[in-house]
Amino acid sequence: MKKVEISYKDLTKSQLEFLKERYINSRISSMSQDDLQDFVRTIISDQILGTVGNLEEREAWNEMKDHFKDNFKDMIKESLKVSNKGDLDIDQDKQELEKRLDLLEKRKKEKASTANEDMW
Repeated sequence: MKKVEISYKDLTKSQLEFLKERYINSRISSMSQDDLQDFVRTIISDQILGTVGNLEEREAWNEMKDHFKDNFKDMIKESLKVSNKGDLDIDQDKQELEKRLDLLEKRKKEKASTANEDMW
């Protein structure tokens, strides 16, 4: 007769919580300092950069605000500088793209008119 494997469904809530706590403590104890930093970086990055919707964005905003405390306004100002600089680059790229598209349109029209003239 086969031995049936125990599943999480076989444990009570308190037993499962105990097992989870043991796992967490064991996992952390076995990690090096670099592993811990990489792990925390991944978790925080996913939490902050992976926000979806206003509610999660607000939670991330409040978490950053609590973390930076009095320096939060300075961080916002610095962010605005970076953003404005990036927006200028995007605007220039957008203008360049529009110029290229206009030039392509003109060439298409010229080609079409030349093709019509050749037919006559």
